[in-house]
Amino acid sequence: MVDVNLWRDTVLPATLLKLIALAAVFPALLLLVIETVEGNAAGGLRAAAQVYGIVAGILLVLFLVAYPASIIVKGGRYSVLFEMDAVAVRHIEMPTSADRSALLAWVGVLAGMAARDPTVMGSNLLASARREMVTRFADVRKVTIDERRHVIRLIARDLTRNLIYTPPADFDRIRDAILERCRTDVRVVRR
Repeated sequence: MVDVNLWRDTVLPATLLKLIALAAVFPALLLLVIETVEGNAAGGLRAAAQVYGIVAGILLVLFLVAYPASIIVKGGRYSVLFEMDAVAVRHIEMPTSADRSALLAWVGVLAGMAARDPTVMGSNLLASARREMVTRFADVRKVTIDERRHVIRLIARDLTRNLIYTPPADFDRIRDAILERCRTDVRVVRR
């Protein structure tokens, strides 16, 4: 069982910032392709850079507001239990964290209802329903080992990402046990 201090955790914010950068690339690339097809590659490059900056800026501002707010709602901590056997790792959110996460998800559902946006409502309903994640070792394609932060990331073939936070004293033992249970063709990245 691990109790993560969300104010000090850098793994989740770094992942979210990567997602912001990726999300901003798609509309910029679409604009670049459209402008290039129309014969204006130079103008398309300039417009794509502007769209990337605008979208990334908006998403970054939203992140800077929403991430601290979600940490406050969660009480600054994320309690999680990891169970591992020969077949899989289970990432189970503990009831204290789960109750606060459910509250945050229901606020999102209400916001979706107020905006009459079924996509927002549905995604928040799904977020409120998920309390655990199971990653089968047979499905793992990549293992990222972050020894400094004591985090092991399992990336499965369905692109799910299971973050395994470990106590510093148990990191080596848990890392070795996970690598032993994964397939031999798994890509291992050490950071």
